[in-house]
Amino acid sequence: MIEIRKARDGEEHQVLDFYYQLVDTMKGTPYCPKWEKGVYPVLSDIAGAIGANTLYVATENHEIIGAFILNHSQGKGYQFVNWQTKNSDDRIAVLHLLATAPACQGKGVGKKLLGKAVEVCKNQKDIAIRLDTLPWNVPGKRLYENFGFQYKGDVELNYPSTGKIAFSMYEYVL
Repeated sequence: MIEIRKARDGEEHQVLDFYYQLVDTMKGTPYCPKWEKGVYPVLSDIAGAIGANTLYVATENHEIIGAFILNHSQGKGYQFVNWQTKNSDDRIAVLHLLATAPACQGKGVGKKLLGKAVEVCKNQKDIAIRLDTLPWNVPGKRLYENFGFQYKGDVELNYPSTGKIAFSMYEYVL
C-alpha cells in the first residue's frame, strides 16, 4: 500500500538518493528531468524542505517511490505568466521536484502525489497550485493536464541545473 506523508528528520540522505537514482535512470531518455547531481537537488535543499515541513514522500514497503516539495516560493519569471488567480504569494502554493520512481511511472503514483498536494493546499486555505516543467516532459504534462492543471504558456526561467530555457507553466485553481 502506498503511503504519502511528510518526510521526517533523518531521511535527507534517503530522499536525495531517491532523486539521484532517478537522475541516473532517466539520463539520456527523452524525458530526462535535467536535474544534476551536486547542483540540483542537493542535500541542503532536501534538509531545508524537511525542516520547513514542505517535503512529502510516497512510500511503498518502506521504500521511497515518489516525492515533492510544496511551498510558497515562486521562481523568478513566474511574474511574467498570465495566471488565472491573482493574489498574494502566501496563498499560492508552488510544487517543486515532483518525481515518481521510474519503475512506478504510469501506475498512478503521480496522480496520488498531486492529490496529496491538493489536500494539503486546501487545508492551508491556498487558492491555487503552480508549477513549471520542462517542455519535453510529455508524461508529466499529460499527468498535470489530466489532473486538471491548466497550461499557462512557456516562460524563460533560469535554474542552476538547466540554465535559461523556456519552461511550461501550469496552474491548478482550488
